[in-house]
Amino acid sequence: MHNYYEVLNVAQGASDEVIRAAYRALSQKYHPDRNPHNPQAHQRMAEINKAYAVLSDPEQRHHHDVLIARQSLQARLSPALLARRQTPFAPPVLLPNHQDKIIDLHERGHSWLWIVGIAILIAMGGVWWKLAHPPVNNVNEHSTKSVTTAPNGQLFPLKAAYVSGYPVLRQRGDNNIVVHATSLQSPVFAQLYELRAGKFTAIRSFYIPAGETFTLHKIGDGSFSLQYQRITDGEWAVSDGIEIKNTEVSRKYQDIDIRL
Repeated sequence: MHNYYEVLNVAQGASDEVIRAAYRALSQKYHPDRNPHNPQAHQRMAEINKAYAVLSDPEQRHHHDVLIARQSLQARLSPALLARRQTPFAPPVLLPNHQDKIIDLHERGHSWLWIVGIAILIAMGGVWWKLAHPPVNNVNEHSTKSVTTAPNGQLFPLKAAYVSGYPVLRQRGDNNIVVHATSLQSPVFAQLYELRAGKFTAIRSFYIPAGETFTLHKIGDGSFSLQYQRITDGEWAVSDGIEIKNTEVSRKYQDIDIRL
């Protein structure tokens, strides 16, 4: 996705005057009539025109800001999310170094031959037993592991509730966001992010047991994004964007259902 601020080489918080001046300067520089021998001039000018069309329109600019912020949020959270995908440690199988064993046996005496021979027979018996009785669902047992704590190290509550240690921010308005985990087989840790000053900030962090719901109260107008992690396997997911408009002025508040 194009970042139109970068196309016009202006800051994300640039005023309309700055955006207009940048557009004029770039138009003069890259206009095809001024670059008859540049085959990329038409494409560059098309990008500049598109960027200005979006950023000069308040509604389109807001939508663009939301997309940029969501993209930035994903990039910022990805390392932390991946670190939270806990997997059990499987130690490697160490193959014996036969040459070292022979040297060791010569140095320590032939009585070790009996011990090594017995050990080999036991190992062969163990291998035969595993081949004859393969474990059930071995891949599922070793591919994922349940997460036991929130990213801040706090234990999850015993029921649907906010997680201790996280602030509850931006309590304004009377909109409710009802988060449903009714279709999930796993409890979830979730965070509601609000777009503010060009970036998403976590304003609510909460836990929902499998099959239950949790209601976020006192939500005002704004653009929101919901990230959640399944506790049983550590997998993260992102809900669709949430837009709430004109409820604080009209006093016509909403109950918004989000199904995970």
